[in-house]
Amino acid sequence: MNLDNILEYITSDYSNSSRKEKQEKCSQVRTIAAGAGAALALVPMPFADIFTITPVQYLMVRAIGNIYGYKISENSVGEVVAVIGGGFLGQQTILALFKIGLPGAGGFFGSVFVYGWTFGMGKAAELYFASGMTATKEDLKKARESGAKEGEKTYRENEVKDAELKNRIQNMREMGLNKEQIIYAVWNVTASDNKYGKFELEFKRLTGDL
Repeated sequence: MNLDNILEYITSDYSNSSRKEKQEKCSQVRTIAAGAGAALALVPMPFADIFTITPVQYLMVRAIGNIYGYKISENSVGEVVAVIGGGFLGQQTILALFKIGLPGAGGFFGSVFVYGWTFGMGKAAELYFASGMTATKEDLKKARESGAKEGEKTYRENEVKDAELKNRIQNMREMGLNKEQIIYAVWNVTASDNKYGKFELEFKRLTGDL
């Protein structure tokens, strides 16, 4: 899934979806947006994120709003983000510090922060729209902060899993296994399986063979 999927969430009709289905879709939107934001956080230029990460977060908020029946326009989404998103300037400042050499910080840590921050915004957005836009500032803050912690934890765990998979794939390559054999060994999917394309893309992502 990628940002194109978020555009679909902005335009599709979910009026007949159950609460559980809406929650699942919001989870997918958060994951896509947080992942995209984390990747963009690697851009080595302080405050570049105001032009790169922010639009992704805006798309996320509009998509979550639409899932719950609220059509949020490009012109008005900033007002909603101001309610749910917390200190925008603080986010940009911290990101800038990561990129100009805050002690102990680096690209990976900046990505962790952005993933968590975006994920937390998505949690707050869902609470806001699910409540009929009546959630209190305190409740939104709690959702945002707990969501950020959850997102950072998820990101770190995924990075560990990726590192393990990359090492495993590299070892199999050194043993002489080809792509199809590796995909079968790792994910138990053959080239004739209709899910093969999905895992082939994952293989390419992990190996850099894009």
